[in-house]
Amino acid sequence: MKSGKQRKEEIKVKRLERLARYAEVGKHSPLAAARLGAVASDASQIAPNSSYVVWPAFYMDHPFVCRDCGSHEMWTAKQQKWWYEIAKGPVDSRAVRCAPCRVVERSRADEARRISREGLERKMAARQLKEEQ
Repeated sequence: MKSGKQRKEEIKVKRLERLARYAEVGKHSPLAAARLGAVASDASQIAPNSSYVVWPAFYMDHPFVCRDCGSHEMWTAKQQKWWYEIAKGPVDSRAVRCAPCRVVERSRADEARRISREGLERKMAARQLKEEQ
């Protein structure tokens, strides 16, 4: 087991390596982008949802841990391009759930909406019945 000091040093080294890679991609070099597995972005297709967001020049694979099941997943550059440019998702959003957990969450939200809608319909029907009497 590593000490906190050793772990902090490892994190620092990884951050510096990542910054060096991003600096290389920041030069807008297609060769560097391809080497890192990046996909070029089309800023004209990105939906402007905030004037303070810097548009990405390239999309790069982004690892994340699923919020629900805790599995380690990868949000690929291709998926990011689709999300930001085709689906017009917010530029500052990130993937937080794996595909199976997204399906479960979507069905849970749909069920909650259905229950809410039915409750409102019952409430409105009761209100109309009360007004008629």
